[in-house]
Amino acid sequence: MNELIIVMGGSFNPPTIAHQRLLLGAVNVLEADKGIFVPSSHAYVKTKMKRAKHPEETLVEHLRLKMLNAMAEDDSRLSVDDLEYHRKGKGYTYETMLEVQEKYPDATLYFLAGGDKVDIFPRWHRINEFLERFHIIVVRRDGEDPEAAIEANDFLRSHKDKFHVIEAPEGIEGISSSAIRDKLREGESGVEELCHPKVWKLIQENGGIGKPTIHCFRNEYRFLSNFWDAPVTYKGLTYQNAEAAFQAQKCIDEAEKVQFTTLRSNEAKRLGRYVQLCPNWENVKLPIMEEIVRAKFTQNEDLKELLLATGELVLEEGNTWGDTFWGVDAKTREGRNHLGRILMRVRKELQGG
Repeated sequence: MNELIIVMGGSFNPPTIAHQRLLLGAVNVLEADKGIFVPSSHAYVKTKMKRAKHPEETLVEHLRLKMLNAMAEDDSRLSVDDLEYHRKGKGYTYETMLEVQEKYPDATLYFLAGGDKVDIFPRWHRINEFLERFHIIVVRRDGEDPEAAIEANDFLRSHKDKFHVIEAPEGIEGISSSAIRDKLREGESGVEELCHPKVWKLIQENGGIGKPTIHCFRNEYRFLSNFWDAPVTYKGLTYQNAEAAFQAQKCIDEAEKVQFTTLRSNEAKRLGRYVQLCPNWENVKLPIMEEIVRAKFTQNEDLKELLLATGELVLEEGNTWGDTFWGVDAKTREGRNHLGRILMRVRKELQGG
């Protein structure tokens, strides 16, 4: 028997508990084998948020993907596909479904849509080909009557065998991505009730959505950079800056680390490119960085006070050299911002939080 797969597209900016319940509900009703979240590209979401006059509330792709994967972990039938992230130009649902079909050539595919979308189905890109190949699940919400809307349209009525109406799961009323963003923007409580617990945790770890942000560690905020001159004692050696302390930890030989103690930050970074890396460097570099950043701000009282003075501002290591691991690419706005996140964790510790 062929697989039955349900695809749910969307911005997921951020994903809500309603998204998970809707997809799981559809999977259960149709006894589907899989339910796949397909998040929209950054360019699409950014344009959408610009129209809403809140472009600063656009979550980066990797974070939306991480949030969706966290929700999908609850049920083995759920998964996430970032295929729209890699598409050039404007994305269309028809092309998305074709790509999913390529991955599951023998599967029967359904696309999940809300009942409020019925009126625009006839205007969908290549809707004739779409309905020849795929099915649409329509979710009835808030007293909608999708069946009547389908019957009222000649085109939709001629393809009504391709539409399957299901009831929305209970308990999702009023839950939406925009409701989460509105509450966070206005400082209202109850946001966590609209999110999956793991998604809420990720929102908190990343400083919220659309909060005032320090976008780069320059000028008055240069002290946040590892290149700032401030002594850091780490594992028995004192370095002139956090960058030197960090680069030194790449060394296998303890004697090699000593040469970093007198180096300026740019010199240390340059030398760090040529040392033989210690075993498992990729696995240990994050905790090492956090220990060094913590040492920097606990060993230098003036820097501690400056860090605390940033209050609740989101700290983002924006850069122009394409570092998307420690920071965020200033041009694409993509990046994991690990250094910024470490700084915010250390700040919270210093605040006594």
